[in-house]
Amino acid sequence: MHRKHGIILKAVITVCSAAFLVTGCGKADSLYDKGMDYINDKDYKQALECFDDAIAVNNEKAEYYIASGMAYNYLGKYQDAIKRFSKAFQSSENSISNTNNKQLYYGEAISYYGINDYDKVIDDCKKALDIKQVDNLNNKINCLMASAYQTKGDVKKAKEIYDSVIKSNNKYAKAYIMRAGLYRDTKDYDNAQKDLTKAIDLEEKNVDAYFELYNVYKLKKDNDSATGILNKVIDMVASDESMYIPAGKAYYYQGKYDDAMEMFNSAEKNGEADAIYYKGVVYAKKGDNKSALKQYKKYADKESALAKATKKSDVYDKIAKCYMLEEDYDNALLYVRKGLKADDQTAGVKLLKKQVILYEKTGNYKDALKCAREYVKTYPDDKEMKKEVRFIKTRI
Repeated sequence: MHRKHGIILKAVITVCSAAFLVTGCGKADSLYDKGMDYINDKDYKQALECFDDAIAVNNEKAEYYIASGMAYNYLGKYQDAIKRFSKAFQSSENSISNTNNKQLYYGEAISYYGINDYDKVIDDCKKALDIKQVDNLNNKINCLMASAYQTKGDVKKAKEIYDSVIKSNNKYAKAYIMRAGLYRDTKDYDNAQKDLTKAIDLEEKNVDAYFELYNVYKLKKDNDSATGILNKVIDMVASDESMYIPAGKAYYYQGKYDDAMEMFNSAEKNGEADAIYYKGVVYAKKGDNKSALKQYKKYADKESALAKATKKSDVYDKIAKCYMLEEDYDNALLYVRKGLKADDQTAGVKLLKKQVILYEKTGNYKDALKCAREYVKTYPDDKEMKKEVRFIKTRI
């Protein structure tokens, strides 16, 4: 129910409003401050509108562009974010300019991570770390850079950076979680377990650490410990209603779908829009395709929910899958196109493949061939799609 890529971005993208400069009074500054309030409320679409309005009033302040770029990052619109950050660079050497430049390099690095350009991630992180101001961002910047090295296959360099971050701040839970991911990927499950246990000791309600530890126990085939971790997440609901969604996920992993649905229903009553999405996941797992489709469409229709989430293309992908199960290929294709327009890299591969299949299903082999060729150009190592290109040619 989650992706490794998404977890990494979630771990490094969070920037408190204090990290941005508070610029004082005036109409533009008031809009900026209002936007930061929306950021804290995770209403990124409204935040973006405020930042853009601030820029319209005063296009001279780098802080507005940086905040706007970060809002685009939260929304998964990484190319738009890069354009915003490019307008924020200041060539002067002073504390304010250095502070702004460090934040824009960090924000831009997140954008490049989102579009899988890891060399540029590393370059921007190095530029950010060369600036001495805002040193409270250094741990996040280092972890992002380490993740980029790890994804590129340089595990040794990634581990060196994680080790350095933990050595300088042994209370930074996110570094333990991310290093645990490296250990897990290299099948060093014992050290992954140690790091995740440490992260939980530091942050008792860090649900990412719990679910990652659950995965490690499953890989170790220690099912009793895996179940125990999920039960700890479920037990948190008794004292904290904000844990309804994590508890629902825990029940889901245990195969207790009715209990999961109960948790997600409670979360929805509390105004947590993501609960609608997860209800769709449960219905799909139970084989109730019509109810799953209803929930996914309800979630997609809630504009404010999508503005707060990073699942735009993912929910459209799931809607398309539901329509495909109903053999309603025209509607499936409609939602695949919506997903591709969402500018979210994480689900792009699945959606592009579905688009090719759906064009074939609807007898539109000309567009199927065009899309398949574009896909192969972007992902040349996909042998299955190359075979599909050859097959489609026989139908034209």
